Amino acid sequence: MKIDAPLPLPENRPPEKVERPGSSVSQKGSSRAGGARDEARLSVDRDKVETMRSELSRLPDVRQDRVDAVRQTVRQGRHPVSDQQLAEVIHSEWLAQSLRLR
Repeated sequence: MKIDAPLPLPENRPPEKVERPGSSVSQKGSSRAGGARDEARLSVDRDKVETMRSELSRLPDVRQDRVDAVRQTVRQGRHPVSDQQLAEVIHSEWLAQSLRLR
């Protein structure tokens, strides 16, 4: 039983020669007639993008109701924060600061 069969991955294939304008070398294994090229086009629905942009601009930068609710639970001592969460925040802040200093 053979387990490690060679796969046709890009790194396993030999490089192909690509035809350049004015060159007599042709692309090996090409089944295209007349040297047609692949082409990709991206379409953007401008109306949809503008609609999303206007909806986003109507949202507040800070959700004050959420901030006030968290503030109240912290003041009342009901906001649960584990030691692990606290350590992760301290570490991420330290890491961000050290990266900014470089």
